[in-house]
Amino acid sequence: MIKEKNQNKKKFKLNILGDQFTVTGEFSEEYINKLADHVEKTGREIKNAYPKLPFRRLSHLTMINLADEYFKLRSQCIDLSKEKERLKEANQSLHQELKKLRQENEELNTLLEEVE
Repeated sequence: MIKEKNQNKKKFKLNILGDQFTVTGEFSEEYINKLADHVEKTGREIKNAYPKLPFRRLSHLTMINLADEYFKLRSQCIDLSKEKERLKEANQSLHQELKKLRQENEELNTLLEEVE
């Protein structure tokens, strides 16, 4: 069972694709407007491509498109996170190699000074 906390919740009236409704949440007005604008934009793109599409189908296609976008971005995020870890490990390895080369360089310089 989900318990609602009404302490910090705000109500927002939205109009997306001509459908008016209210959402409640702990969002900033700027954030909820960005979400609504993105959903509206996605729905409008579909509506422009298929102008005779019934509202229910338009809503479903909009949801599918947004879910597709979300999963693609999530996958990219996971891939980037893995790449970040790989680069972090490579960076550590290169720092160790650099330290080793600097030490060898110092040893060779010391030997060179002894020879001269």
